[in-house]
Parts: sequence; structure tokens; C-alpha cells
Amino acid sequence: MIDITNMSNKTLVQEQYKNINNLKLRKGLHEKYGTNKVGLHKWMFDQYPFCSKMKVLELGSGRGELWEYYFENEELKGYDMDITLSDLSDGMVEHIRQSYSRERISVRKIDILDIPYENEAFDLIIANAMLYHVKDIDLALAEVRRVLKKNGVFYCSTSGENGMIQYLYRALDELGIPCNHESNISFSLQNGMQLLKKQFNKVERRDYEDALEIDVVEDYLEYIYSMASMQGLEQKYYSVLLDYFNSKKVNGYLHVPKEYGIFVAGEEYLR
Repeated sequence: MIDITNMSNKTLVQEQYKNINNLKLRKGLHEKYGTNKVGLHKWMFDQYPFCSKMKVLELGSGRGELWEYYFENEELKGYDMDITLSDLSDGMVEHIRQSYSRERISVRKIDILDIPYENEAFDLIIANAMLYHVKDIDLALAEVRRVLKKNGVFYCSTSGENGMIQYLYRALDELGIPCNHESNISFSLQNGMQLLKKQFNKVERRDYEDALEIDVVEDYLEYIYSMASMQGLEQKYYSVLLDYFNSKKVNGYLHVPKEYGIFVAGEEYLR
């Protein structure tokens, strides 16, 4: 039986991201089959209000690939910003250090529940696809608010409650494959605004319109088996899932819904 309810959020995060290849595999599926050709990372990067001498902190940077757009842009590099990338995973921190060893950035291991900076230290804080991993979301957001300047802005992306993972859970339930899973996401597009408004006066939601149109179902199954939350999914179910998802194709494609977006939060104004 797949049982993610007995795994702590911290354990899931560590399992999910300790292997760089798993992260690359999941990113590759979205790049290959996503219907929004702008690309999620490019879309997110274009949202950020960068300006000269800005102090920036990213929490949960993963492989740090979001910043490829920054280092390829000579105009942005001319802003001379103070950038700190961070992650809870030692493996990801080391990967970022190696990837951007020639760039002027700081890289640290940081737990969002205990951010090691003084009050009002940053102009811009970014947290992508990580808040739903956090055990104490209220404490995490209070920490972000503490280290964000009064005129600073917090950008956090997350998934919704009608996206890829829910589609998968419905399939497992329909097939009778044992899977204990929680029905709600701790920080989602549906509840994120309410949670953020406990700490910030102004909150705005921006949606990224996308879906997956998959013709090679084996790629989707490889994605599924790479997920930490699916680590208990037995190999004997592979052929069952393959037949099931192939049967769901319309005009040769499996449609997998995605629900994703960004919240922009601040104390005084949003940018």
C-alpha cells in the first residue's frame, strides 16, 4: 500500500529532492508535454519586479534553474542585485554551488521555519512549489514576513486542488490500487490567499494556464514512479496503469489537468 499520510513533510521533501535525476525527469515531462509553450519557469521569472541593488532571497531553490534566465540576461545582471539561493537539501545546495560557481550569488542551506537573517533583510523573497511541504505553514509565513522589508514583496507559487496529483489519486482509486492520501493540500491556490492574509495586508493571485497532452504514456508512468509520495507503488501495477491511461486517450493524447499559479503578497503595495 502507498501510504503518504505516515510520512512527515520533511521526509517527503528529502526523498523527493535528494536525487537530482528525479527532479530533472519531472521537469522534462512538463517541458515535453505542457500546452503552455512559454514554460512555467520563464512565466514565473517574468513576474518578478527586479530592480537595481535589490536584495533577493529564494527559499527552496531546488536545482536553481529558475536563475538561468537571470544569468543569460546582461541587462538584469547589470542591476547588481544581492541574490541568495537556498534549499533544505544538501544535494540541491551543492548542485547550485557547482552550477553557478562563476556567478556572484550566495548559496545557503536554509529551513524556512528558521530563516537565519535579521528582520527586514530582503526586498524580494521567492518560494516556488515548496510551501505545501512545510509542516507549520503559519510559522513559515511569519518568518518570511519577518525578514521581508516593509515595502518588500513575497512571490510564492503553488498548485491547486484540481491538478495532476488529484488526477492520479482518482485513477488509483478507480483501479482499486491501495493508496492512503490526504484529500487537501496544506498550501494551495484554493487556501493560499487566506493563509497569506494572516501575515500580509495585500495579496494577489495570478494563474498559469497549462495542461499535459501526452502521447507516450510510459513517460507519464516514469514520472509517477519517480515521485516520493509514490515510492510504495509496486511495479506489478505498471501494466495496469499503462493500460488504464492509454484507454483514456482522446485522439491519441492523454489529457492530464494542471492547476498552478503564483501569489504576490506585501505589506504596503504589490509589484
